[in-house]
Amino acid sequence: MISEFNVIPSIVGILFMVIPSMLLGRFCARIGISEIIGFVIGGVILGPFALGGIIPFFDKPIVQLDDLTLGLWQMSGIVILFAAGLHFTFKDLRNAGYKAAIIGIFGLITPLVLGYVISLFFGFDWIISVLIGATLSATSIVISVTLLEELGKEKTPEGNILVNAAVMDDLLGLAVLSTVVSIIALNSFPSIGSVLITSGTSLIFWILLLLGSVFILPKIIHGIALAKPTSLELRGIKQSAAIGSAFGFAALASVVGLNPILGAFAAGMGLAGSKLAGQVREFVGELKIIVAPLFFAIIGAHVDLRQISEVDIIFLFAVLAVAILSKVVGCGIPATILLKNNTKGFRIGFGMIARGEVAFITAGIGVVSGVLPDFIYTTLIIVILATIVITPILLKNSFKSELSTIS
Repeated sequence: MISEFNVIPSIVGILFMVIPSMLLGRFCARIGISEIIGFVIGGVILGPFALGGIIPFFDKPIVQLDDLTLGLWQMSGIVILFAAGLHFTFKDLRNAGYKAAIIGIFGLITPLVLGYVISLFFGFDWIISVLIGATLSATSIVISVTLLEELGKEKTPEGNILVNAAVMDDLLGLAVLSTVVSIIALNSFPSIGSVLITSGTSLIFWILLLLGSVFILPKIIHGIALAKPTSLELRGIKQSAAIGSAFGFAALASVVGLNPILGAFAAGMGLAGSKLAGQVREFVGELKIIVAPLFFAIIGAHVDLRQISEVDIIFLFAVLAVAILSKVVGCGIPATILLKNNTKGFRIGFGMIARGEVAFITAGIGVVSGVLPDFIYTTLIIVILATIVITPILLKNSFKSELSTIS
Protein backbone atom coordinates (compact mmCIF):
# COMPACT_ATOMS: atom_id res chain seq x y z
CA MET A 1 0.00 0.00 0.00
CA ILE A 2 1.33 3.40 -1.01
CA SER A 3 0.96 6.05 1.69
CA GLU A 4 -0.20 9.48 0.58
CA PHE A 5 2.05 12.41 1.29
CA ASN A 6 0.82 15.93 0.59
CA VAL A 7 3.77 17.98 -0.68
CA ILE A 8 1.72 21.14 -1.31
CA PRO A 9 2.17 22.69 2.19
CA SER A 10 5.95 22.15 2.00
CA ILE A 11 6.20 23.58 -1.52
CA VAL A 12 4.09 26.62 -0.60
CA GLY A 13 6.27 27.18 2.48
CA ILE A 14 9.46 26.98 0.41
CA LEU A 15 8.09 29.46 -2.14
CA PHE A 16 6.92 31.78 0.67
CA MET A 17 10.46 31.86 2.04
CA VAL A 18 12.66 31.57 -1.06
CA ILE A 19 11.08 34.02 -3.53
CA PRO A 20 11.34 37.07 -1.20
CA SER A 21 14.84 35.90 -0.18
CA MET A 22 15.82 35.79 -3.86
CA LEU A 23 14.53 39.35 -4.36
CA LEU A 24 16.37 40.50 -1.23
CA GLY A 25 19.53 38.90 -2.57
CA ARG A 26 19.14 40.73 -5.88
CA PHE A 27 18.64 44.00 -3.98
CA CYS A 28 21.83 43.36 -1.98
CA ALA A 29 23.74 42.75 -5.22
CA ARG A 30 22.50 46.07 -6.64
CA ILE A 31 23.82 48.00 -3.62
CA GLY A 32 27.18 46.22 -3.70
CA ILE A 33 26.58 43.58 -1.02
CA SER A 34 26.87 39.82 -1.56
CA GLU A 35 23.64 38.10 -2.63
CA ILE A 36 24.27 35.44 -0.01
CA ILE A 37 23.64 37.94 2.77
CA GLY A 38 20.22 38.77 1.32
CA PHE A 39 19.32 35.10 0.88
CA VAL A 40 20.28 34.22 4.46
CA ILE A 41 18.59 37.24 6.07
CA GLY A 42 15.45 36.47 4.07
CA GLY A 43 15.50 32.97 5.50
CA VAL A 44 15.86 34.31 9.05
CA ILE A 45 12.94 36.71 8.68
CA LEU A 46 10.62 34.31 6.85
CA GLY A 47 11.72 31.07 8.53
CA PRO A 48 9.71 28.87 10.89
CA PHE A 49 11.00 30.71 13.98
CA ALA A 50 9.85 34.12 12.68
CA LEU A 51 7.10 35.12 10.21
CA GLY A 52 6.94 31.65 8.68
CA GLY A 53 5.98 30.21 12.04
CA ILE A 54 3.21 32.74 12.67
CA ILE A 55 1.27 32.60 9.39
CA PRO A 56 -0.95 29.48 9.22
CA PHE A 57 -1.48 27.26 6.17
CA PHE A 58 -3.48 23.99 6.29
CA ASP A 59 -3.69 24.38 10.10
CA LYS A 60 0.12 24.43 10.37
CA PRO A 61 2.78 27.15 10.16
CA ILE A 62 3.40 28.00 6.52
CA VAL A 63 7.15 27.30 6.78
CA GLN A 64 8.49 24.10 8.37
CA LEU A 65 11.92 22.51 8.25
CA ASP A 66 10.42 19.12 7.38
CA ASP A 67 12.08 16.20 5.60
CA LEU A 68 11.12 17.48 2.13
CA THR A 69 12.50 20.95 2.77
CA LEU A 70 15.76 19.65 4.23
CA GLY A 71 16.02 17.12 1.39
CA LEU A 72 15.77 19.92 -1.18
CA TRP A 73 18.36 21.85 0.84
CA GLN A 74 20.84 19.00 0.54
CA MET A 75 20.07 18.55 -3.16
CA SER A 76 20.70 22.25 -3.69
CA GLY A 77 24.11 21.93 -2.04
CA ILE A 78 24.93 19.05 -4.38
CA VAL A 79 24.09 21.13 -7.46
CA ILE A 80 26.08 24.13 -6.19
CA LEU A 81 29.18 22.03 -5.49
CA PHE A 82 28.86 20.20 -8.83
CA ALA A 83 28.77 23.59 -10.55
CA ALA A 84 31.85 24.66 -8.58
CA GLY A 85 33.73 21.52 -9.57
CA LEU A 86 33.11 22.30 -13.24
CA HIS A 87 35.46 25.29 -12.85
CA PHE A 88 38.36 23.23 -11.44
CA THR A 89 40.24 20.55 -13.33
CA PHE A 90 42.40 17.80 -11.85
CA LYS A 91 45.39 19.89 -12.92
CA ASP A 92 44.16 22.78 -10.77
CA LEU A 93 44.03 20.43 -7.78
CA ARG A 94 47.62 19.29 -8.41
CA ASN A 95 48.73 22.93 -8.64
CA ALA A 96 47.13 23.66 -5.28
CA GLY A 97 48.63 20.44 -3.92
CA TYR A 98 50.40 20.47 -0.59
CA LYS A 99 49.66 24.17 -0.04
CA ALA A 100 45.91 23.57 0.09
CA ALA A 101 46.44 20.54 2.36
CA ILE A 102 48.56 22.47 4.87
CA ILE A 103 46.16 25.42 4.93
CA GLY A 104 43.15 23.13 5.29
CA ILE A 105 44.73 21.22 8.19
CA PHE A 106 45.71 24.38 10.09
CA GLY A 107 42.30 25.87 9.30
CA LEU A 108 40.59 22.96 11.02
CA ILE A 109 42.89 22.42 14.01
CA THR A 110 43.10 26.11 15.07
CA PRO A 111 39.35 26.72 15.64
CA LEU A 112 38.96 23.24 17.12
CA VAL A 113 41.59 23.94 19.79
CA LEU A 114 40.67 27.59 20.43
CA GLY A 115 36.94 26.77 20.60
CA TYR A 116 37.69 24.06 23.14
CA VAL A 117 39.91 26.35 25.25
CA ILE A 118 37.53 29.35 25.26
CA SER A 119 34.64 27.08 26.30
CA LEU A 120 36.62 25.65 29.20
CA PHE A 121 37.49 29.23 30.20
CA PHE A 122 33.76 30.04 30.44
CA GLY A 123 33.27 27.07 32.77
CA PHE A 124 31.73 24.45 30.47
CA ASP A 125 32.70 20.82 30.89
CA TRP A 126 35.03 19.07 28.47
CA ILE A 127 32.40 17.32 26.34
CA ILE A 128 30.48 20.55 25.68
CA SER A 129 33.79 22.28 24.94
CA VAL A 130 34.70 19.58 22.42
CA LEU A 131 31.37 20.01 20.64
CA ILE A 132 31.77 23.79 20.47
CA GLY A 133 35.30 23.45 19.06
CA ALA A 134 34.13 20.81 16.55
CA THR A 135 31.26 23.02 15.39
CA LEU A 136 33.70 25.85 14.67
CA SER A 137 36.23 23.65 12.86
CA ALA A 138 34.91 23.04 9.33
CA THR A 139 34.63 25.75 6.66
CA SER A 140 31.55 25.76 4.40
CA ILE A 141 32.90 24.92 0.96
CA VAL A 142 29.53 25.83 -0.60
CA ILE A 143 29.77 29.40 0.66
CA SER A 144 33.45 29.77 -0.23
CA VAL A 145 33.03 28.71 -3.85
CA THR A 146 29.81 30.70 -4.28
CA LEU A 147 31.54 33.87 -3.09
CA LEU A 148 34.52 33.34 -5.38
CA GLU A 149 32.24 32.78 -8.38
CA GLU A 150 30.24 35.88 -7.44
CA LEU A 151 33.47 37.91 -7.47
CA GLY A 152 34.78 36.16 -10.60
CA LYS A 153 37.94 35.12 -8.71
CA GLU A 154 37.58 31.33 -8.63
CA LYS A 155 40.41 30.82 -11.17
CA THR A 156 42.98 33.02 -9.41
CA PRO A 157 45.86 31.21 -7.67
CA GLU A 158 44.50 32.08 -4.23
CA GLY A 159 40.97 31.13 -5.35
CA ASN A 160 42.15 27.70 -6.47
CA ILE A 161 44.02 27.11 -3.21
CA LEU A 162 41.07 28.42 -1.16
CA VAL A 163 38.59 26.01 -2.75
CA ASN A 164 40.86 22.98 -2.42
CA ALA A 165 41.80 23.95 1.16
CA ALA A 166 38.07 24.12 1.93
CA VAL A 167 37.66 20.62 0.44
CA MET A 168 40.46 19.35 2.72
CA ASP A 169 38.85 21.20 5.62
CA ASP A 170 35.52 19.53 4.88
CA LEU A 171 37.09 16.07 4.63
CA LEU A 172 38.82 16.47 7.98
CA GLY A 173 35.71 18.10 9.43
CA LEU A 174 33.80 14.89 8.75
CA ALA A 175 36.51 12.94 10.56
CA VAL A 176 36.06 15.32 13.51
CA LEU A 177 32.29 14.79 13.29
CA SER A 178 32.80 11.03 13.45
CA THR A 179 35.02 11.53 16.50
CA VAL A 180 32.36 13.70 18.17
CA VAL A 181 29.75 10.99 17.66
CA SER A 182 32.11 8.49 19.31
CA ILE A 183 32.75 10.87 22.23
CA ILE A 184 29.02 11.28 22.84
CA ALA A 185 28.42 7.52 22.65
CA LEU A 186 31.36 6.55 24.89
CA ASN A 187 31.63 9.75 26.98
CA SER A 188 35.41 9.54 26.51
CA PHE A 189 38.03 10.54 23.94
CA PRO A 190 38.76 7.95 21.23
CA SER A 191 42.39 7.02 20.65
CA ILE A 192 44.61 9.18 18.44
CA GLY A 193 45.11 6.14 16.22
CA SER A 194 41.38 5.77 15.53
CA VAL A 195 41.10 9.48 14.69
CA LEU A 196 44.04 9.24 12.25
CA ILE A 197 42.58 6.11 10.67
CA THR A 198 39.21 7.82 10.18
CA SER A 199 40.88 10.91 8.65
CA GLY A 200 43.12 8.85 6.38
CA THR A 201 40.25 6.64 5.24
CA SER A 202 38.11 9.67 4.37
CA LEU A 203 40.92 11.19 2.33
CA ILE A 204 41.62 7.92 0.46
CA PHE A 205 37.94 7.43 -0.38
CA TRP A 206 37.66 10.98 -1.74
CA ILE A 207 40.80 10.59 -3.88
CA LEU A 208 39.40 7.35 -5.31
CA LEU A 209 36.10 9.09 -6.09
CA LEU A 210 37.97 11.94 -7.76
CA LEU A 211 40.14 9.63 -9.87
CA GLY A 212 37.06 7.67 -10.90
CA SER A 213 35.31 10.85 -12.01
CA VAL A 214 38.37 12.17 -13.88
CA PHE A 215 39.00 8.98 -15.86
CA ILE A 216 35.49 7.57 -16.29
CA LEU A 217 32.92 10.39 -16.46
CA PRO A 218 34.31 12.21 -19.54
CA LYS A 219 34.26 8.92 -21.50
CA ILE A 220 30.64 8.30 -20.54
CA ILE A 221 29.51 11.81 -21.46
CA HIS A 222 31.48 11.73 -24.73
CA GLY A 223 29.88 8.39 -25.59
CA ILE A 224 26.43 9.84 -25.01
CA ALA A 225 27.31 12.88 -27.16
CA LEU A 226 28.39 10.63 -30.07
CA ALA A 227 24.99 8.95 -30.03
CA LYS A 228 23.54 12.16 -31.55
CA PRO A 229 19.95 11.70 -30.37
CA THR A 230 17.33 13.26 -32.61
CA SER A 231 14.05 12.75 -30.76
CA LEU A 232 12.70 15.52 -28.57
CA GLU A 233 12.93 13.32 -25.47
CA LEU A 234 16.64 12.67 -25.96
CA ARG A 235 17.90 16.15 -26.79
CA GLY A 236 18.67 16.91 -23.18
CA ILE A 237 20.33 13.59 -22.49
CA LYS A 238 23.85 15.05 -22.16
CA GLN A 239 22.71 17.51 -19.53
CA SER A 240 20.66 14.80 -17.80
CA ALA A 241 23.65 12.46 -17.74
CA ALA A 242 25.84 15.23 -16.33
CA ILE A 243 23.47 16.14 -13.49
CA GLY A 244 22.88 12.43 -12.92
CA SER A 245 26.63 11.98 -12.43
CA ALA A 246 26.55 14.71 -9.76
CA PHE A 247 23.88 12.90 -7.74
CA GLY A 248 25.43 9.51 -8.48
CA PHE A 249 28.81 10.52 -7.10
CA ALA A 250 27.09 12.30 -4.19
CA ALA A 251 25.41 8.98 -3.37
CA LEU A 252 28.73 7.12 -3.65
CA ALA A 253 30.32 9.64 -1.29
CA SER A 254 27.51 9.15 1.21
CA VAL A 255 27.85 5.35 1.03
CA VAL A 256 31.55 5.53 1.99
CA GLY A 257 30.84 7.99 4.82
CA LEU A 258 31.72 11.28 3.13
CA ASN A 259 29.66 14.43 2.78
CA PRO A 260 27.57 14.00 -0.43
CA ILE A 261 28.60 17.45 -1.66
CA LEU A 262 32.22 16.27 -1.86
CA GLY A 263 31.15 13.57 -4.30
CA ALA A 264 29.32 16.15 -6.39
CA PHE A 265 32.41 18.37 -6.41
CA ALA A 266 34.53 15.41 -7.58
CA ALA A 267 32.03 14.74 -10.40
CA GLY A 268 32.25 18.38 -11.48
CA MET A 269 36.05 18.25 -11.52
CA GLY A 270 35.88 15.06 -13.59
CA LEU A 271 33.77 16.78 -16.24
CA ALA A 272 35.72 20.05 -16.12
CA GLY A 273 38.24 18.58 -18.58
CA SER A 274 35.53 17.23 -20.88
CA LYS A 275 34.81 18.71 -24.32
CA LEU A 276 31.24 19.23 -23.16
CA ALA A 277 32.19 21.13 -20.00
CA GLY A 278 30.98 24.43 -21.47
CA GLN A 279 27.50 23.07 -22.26
CA VAL A 280 27.17 21.42 -18.87
CA ARG A 281 28.42 24.55 -17.09
CA GLU A 282 25.80 26.67 -18.86
CA PHE A 283 23.02 24.23 -17.99
CA VAL A 284 23.99 23.93 -14.31
CA GLY A 285 24.44 27.71 -14.11
CA GLU A 286 20.74 28.08 -14.91
CA LEU A 287 19.86 25.59 -12.17
CA LYS A 288 21.90 27.61 -9.67
CA ILE A 289 19.60 30.60 -10.16
CA ILE A 290 16.99 28.54 -8.31
CA VAL A 291 18.99 26.38 -5.92
CA ALA A 292 21.36 29.03 -4.51
CA PRO A 293 18.60 31.16 -2.91
CA LEU A 294 16.95 27.96 -1.67
CA PHE A 295 20.13 26.66 -0.04
CA PHE A 296 21.08 29.86 1.74
CA ALA A 297 17.52 30.82 2.75
CA ILE A 298 17.12 27.47 4.50
CA ILE A 299 20.41 28.10 6.33
CA GLY A 300 18.91 31.34 7.63
CA ALA A 301 15.71 29.52 8.54
CA HIS A 302 17.60 27.49 11.15
CA VAL A 303 18.00 30.58 13.37
CA ASP A 304 15.52 30.62 16.27
CA LEU A 305 15.04 34.30 17.07
CA ARG A 306 12.86 33.40 20.07
CA GLN A 307 15.83 32.09 22.06
CA ILE A 308 18.11 35.10 21.61
CA SER A 309 17.09 36.48 25.01
CA GLU A 310 18.59 33.39 26.68
CA VAL A 311 21.99 33.81 25.02
CA ASP A 312 24.99 35.01 27.05
CA ILE A 313 26.13 37.99 24.99
CA ILE A 314 29.71 37.93 26.30
CA PHE A 315 30.06 34.23 25.47
CA LEU A 316 28.47 34.82 22.06
CA PHE A 317 31.01 37.51 21.13
CA ALA A 318 33.87 35.42 22.52
CA VAL A 319 32.89 32.43 20.35
CA LEU A 320 32.35 34.70 17.32
CA ALA A 321 35.80 36.23 17.80
CA VAL A 322 37.32 32.74 17.96
CA ALA A 323 35.34 31.69 14.87
CA ILE A 324 36.71 34.60 12.85
CA LEU A 325 40.27 34.89 14.15
CA SER A 326 40.94 31.15 14.15
CA LYS A 327 40.37 30.97 10.40
CA VAL A 328 42.04 34.29 9.55
CA VAL A 329 45.13 33.34 11.58
CA GLY A 330 44.99 29.57 11.17
CA CYS A 331 44.64 29.76 7.38
CA GLY A 332 45.94 33.25 6.62
CA ILE A 333 49.38 32.91 8.19
CA PRO A 334 50.24 29.54 6.56
CA ALA A 335 48.87 30.84 3.24
CA THR A 336 50.95 34.02 3.53
CA ILE A 337 54.10 31.99 4.16
CA LEU A 338 53.40 29.52 1.34
CA LEU A 339 52.37 32.15 -1.23
CA LYS A 340 54.91 34.73 -0.02
CA ASN A 341 52.21 37.36 -0.37
CA ASN A 342 50.31 38.91 2.56
CA THR A 343 47.30 40.06 0.53
CA LYS A 344 46.70 36.72 -1.19
CA GLY A 345 47.39 34.80 1.99
CA PHE A 346 44.83 36.65 4.08
CA ARG A 347 42.28 36.51 1.26
CA ILE A 348 42.35 32.75 1.78
CA GLY A 349 41.93 33.30 5.53
CA PHE A 350 38.90 35.56 4.94
CA GLY A 351 37.37 33.08 2.50
CA MET A 352 37.62 30.24 5.04
CA ILE A 353 35.67 32.02 7.80
CA ALA A 354 32.16 30.95 6.78
CA ARG A 355 30.69 27.90 8.51
CA GLY A 356 27.70 26.04 7.16
CA GLU A 357 26.41 22.54 6.59
CA VAL A 358 28.94 20.51 8.67
CA ALA A 359 28.68 23.02 11.54
CA PHE A 360 24.87 22.69 11.56
CA ILE A 361 25.12 18.89 11.63
CA THR A 362 27.67 18.91 14.48
CA ALA A 363 25.67 21.34 16.61
CA GLY A 364 22.48 19.42 15.80
CA ILE A 365 23.98 16.14 17.00
CA GLY A 366 25.00 17.88 20.22
CA VAL A 367 21.55 19.25 20.99
CA VAL A 368 19.64 16.09 19.95
CA SER A 369 21.90 13.94 22.14
CA GLY A 370 21.19 16.21 25.10
CA VAL A 371 24.84 17.25 25.50
CA LEU A 372 24.42 20.85 24.30
CA PRO A 373 21.94 23.06 26.21
CA ASP A 374 19.50 24.97 24.00
CA PHE A 375 21.09 28.35 24.72
CA ILE A 376 24.52 27.12 23.55
CA TYR A 377 22.96 25.61 20.42
CA THR A 378 21.30 28.97 19.68
CA THR A 379 24.61 30.74 20.32
CA LEU A 380 26.37 28.48 17.80
CA ILE A 381 23.64 28.96 15.18
CA ILE A 382 23.92 32.76 15.54
CA VAL A 383 27.72 32.51 15.23
CA ILE A 384 27.39 30.38 12.08
CA LEU A 385 25.00 32.93 10.60
CA ALA A 386 27.32 35.80 11.55
CA THR A 387 30.29 34.13 9.81
CA ILE A 388 28.18 33.77 6.66
CA VAL A 389 27.42 37.51 6.74
CA ILE A 390 30.96 38.62 7.64
CA THR A 391 32.86 36.46 5.12
CA PRO A 392 31.60 38.11 1.89
CA ILE A 393 32.23 41.56 3.33
CA LEU A 394 35.86 40.79 4.23
CA LEU A 395 36.57 38.78 1.08
CA LYS A 396 35.10 41.37 -1.26
CA ASN A 397 36.97 44.16 0.50
CA SER A 398 40.25 42.22 0.06
CA PHE A 399 39.68 42.19 -3.72
CA LYS A 400 38.51 45.82 -3.73
CA SER A 401 41.49 47.28 -5.61
CA GLU A 402 41.34 44.61 -8.33
CA LEU A 403 37.58 44.85 -8.71
CA SER A 404 37.71 48.65 -9.03
CA THR A 405 40.43 48.35 -11.69
CA ILE A 406 38.28 45.95 -13.74
CA SER A 407 35.20 48.18 -13.46
